[in-house]
Amino acid sequence: MNTHARQANGFSVDNLLSIGATSTPKRPRPSSSTSGASAPRPSHLSSSPSHGQTTPQHRPHPGPSRLNGSSPAGFPSPAPPATPSAPVILFSTRSNKLTVQESLNAHLTLPTSSQIAGDGSNKPRVKLTASTNPADYDYRIAYERAMERSEVLDNLIDEAAQVFKEYYGIEEFGDPSIQSQDDILVVGRLCPETDTAKMTETSTWLESSRMLGSGSRVLLKFEPDMKVRGAPAGGGGMGMYPGCMVALKGQNGGGKLFAVKEILMMPPIDATYTPPTELLTHQYGSDSKQLAGNPMSVIVAAGPYTVDSDLEYEPLQALLELAKEEKPDVLILTGPFVDADHPLIKLGEVDEFPSQLFRSRISAKLANLLAATPRTAVILIPNGRDLTSTHVAFPQAPLPKDPELGLPKGVRLLPNPTMFSINEVVFGITSVDVLWSLKSQEFFRKCPDAEPAPEGAQEDPQAKDVMARVCRHLLRQRSFYPVFPSPPPSKMLDALNLDITHYDLVKMGSSGPDIVIAPSIQKHFTRIVDSTIILNPSFLTKSSAPASAGTFARLTIHPMDQDNLNELAHSGMVDVGGEPDEPVEHRVWERCRVDIIKV
Repeated sequence: MNTHARQANGFSVDNLLSIGATSTPKRPRPSSSTSGASAPRPSHLSSSPSHGQTTPQHRPHPGPSRLNGSSPAGFPSPAPPATPSAPVILFSTRSNKLTVQESLNAHLTLPTSSQIAGDGSNKPRVKLTASTNPADYDYRIAYERAMERSEVLDNLIDEAAQVFKEYYGIEEFGDPSIQSQDDILVVGRLCPETDTAKMTETSTWLESSRMLGSGSRVLLKFEPDMKVRGAPAGGGGMGMYPGCMVALKGQNGGGKLFAVKEILMMPPIDATYTPPTELLTHQYGSDSKQLAGNPMSVIVAAGPYTVDSDLEYEPLQALLELAKEEKPDVLILTGPFVDADHPLIKLGEVDEFPSQLFRSRISAKLANLLAATPRTAVILIPNGRDLTSTHVAFPQAPLPKDPELGLPKGVRLLPNPTMFSINEVVFGITSVDVLWSLKSQEFFRKCPDAEPAPEGAQEDPQAKDVMARVCRHLLRQRSFYPVFPSPPPSKMLDALNLDITHYDLVKMGSSGPDIVIAPSIQKHFTRIVDSTIILNPSFLTKSSAPASAGTFARLTIHPMDQDNLNELAHSGMVDVGGEPDEPVEHRVWERCRVDIIKV
């Protein structure tokens, strides 16, 4: 859809922003005039607009002091390794402090000092909304019954089948295990030959549900002329991995294997919408929890928060010093906070309990930040390596509200994974390295598109981008962890205790988040995939980096155009039959600037 100028007799949603807008590949919400009717199946799916880069800028910052760990009283310290490690480079001596490593939408401006100051008050400018029910996470770990797991896995296939039916206009699915000479459509979960094996082109199986295929598994044979439907134009094939939900067209002529002639990719997740009057209140209101026309500011970082040589948490202190200066609306921190894999903790060279470490090294620093900038909301999300978390399964419960942790007022504890809203912007976050899990388990099968792109259509600039493809899996499977079974632990990947019985807590839902934050061991990056911003801020400390200095991310989300929102609220998009104050898409991907910064 081309950008339309505002006409006297109508309005287009693309005028919400002053910059050029392109069509969104997310599944649009049906308009009120077509309510109840199924949306037509699109013949071509485009994906992601390209984004700009910026030149790193130097910003000096003083470094805090170090603290050397000590041995517990009465217990001798373990002997040092025979081979000495490389000389320790002090964190305070790091170079290129606070330089921008990468930017998304660099043409968007950063907040000015007056916008940061606002009206001078310390009242919150944003409203946080989360629908988390703590009781959902109060379950017994490692107490799954085989039948319950089986029912959940079956239901996931049946739910995927319904999504395929609605999007592609499929009437019914067949049984892939039954011998047939005619082409049929089947649906199921891709899986390897064994739980420990890796999927390849000759060892990929399709598992069906009991309702759609008697719960059987059948070996797949990908035909040489196989095609893919629903992938971004120009992708050149389909990435597959264990747990991937797919629909297949083909036949089981001999009863032993299913010959695949066409593979259908899960469709894009639905876009998110909010009425214009509500957007005006959030973005231009002047009361508490309203932005008064200023951009929203969010800082995101992922642990570990201290270097391997000590437990002083200098990187966290450096991050919080910046937060004091910039006064973000929200500071999001994902674990691990007290890391079970920290060398000093593994060697026992500490004389404090985990809760004491958390209280003195983290809670005290957060209390100091909130005293300096009370309007900043702090969100903590745990990780499986957190020693202060009593919940070692995934999905993982929030950190406990334990007085021993000494968390100050203004800190919110959310589970892993989680979805919540800051004003209208929907965030999805997980501290599990799902991106590396997907990338390490995926194999790519080259095949052409089933439907050629329309004449004159531009090829998706990120169609062949490996990381964009991995992010697309995450969104289209509508899950924060679509891999099943989870890969075994390795040097690059932590062990994951995936609780299938409570898999509902891992789903994204029918409407996708505007921004997904997924810290990964891979190099930091941002992508716009299916109109969703995917952010990997990497980790605040990296043992492989000089002085262990890692990266974090700063998000600046600009408001929509006020005049256009007013027109939408009172007149609606009359050029397409819309009603006044009909919900409009957030389009955060084109009004959010993301800077990945070295700490």
